[in-house]
Amino acid sequence: TDRQTDRQTDRQTDRQTDRQTDRQTDRQTDRQTLIKLLQYVFGYVMLPLNEIANLFRGEYITKSSTREGDVPVILGGQEPAYYIDKSNHGGEIVVVARSGASAGFVSYWNESIFVTDGFGFEGKSGLIITKYLYYILKNMEGTLNAMKRGAGVPHISGEALTKIMLPIPQIAEQERIVGILDRFDILCNDIAEGLPAEIETRQKQYEYYRNKLLDFKVK
Repeated sequence: TDRQTDRQTDRQTDRQTDRQTDRQTDRQTDRQTLIKLLQYVFGYVMLPLNEIANLFRGEYITKSSTREGDVPVILGGQEPAYYIDKSNHGGEIVVVARSGASAGFVSYWNESIFVTDGFGFEGKSGLIITKYLYYILKNMEGTLNAMKRGAGVPHISGEALTKIMLPIPQIAEQERIVGILDRFDILCNDIAEGLPAEIETRQKQYEYYRNKLLDFKVK
């Protein structure tokens, strides 16, 4: 009888868990449907970062505690700090530097990396393209850097970062914007040769069009 009671209790618990999961899934589906409707009507919708992307927190390591390899360690600067033999993330990710002078610096990766002093973000399927997330955050680097707080080595709060509001257009429009900015990025950053003035001009053009494409203010 005790075993029967236990089995009955387990079945009731399972049914309750299934119902809760179904309700949560229904709410998420309804939310995404509403978002798509607002995007269709208004062209874009403002959403908090934590609603459109999954947060991945970096892990603390030291160079002396690791072995040399070919996996870049993303510490926050514009270039990898060093290379080791293990990774903690693979595939597309946007990394925002957490502390120091480079706090708020945004980088995009699509390979195996080891994120340490930073926050990683992966776009949620159906809501945002990770590369679009990179461009919209890159356009806000000044704002992100201004979010750092604290004496000594100032840092950005992960909680505050995930609450920033971002303009999210429909996926097709995100793809269009990414396509344009990718071409500009190649022009600006893959120049093997060229006069400094030409490179500077292209960089200014790139920044101008990035600002225009990502400006969703009502005209």
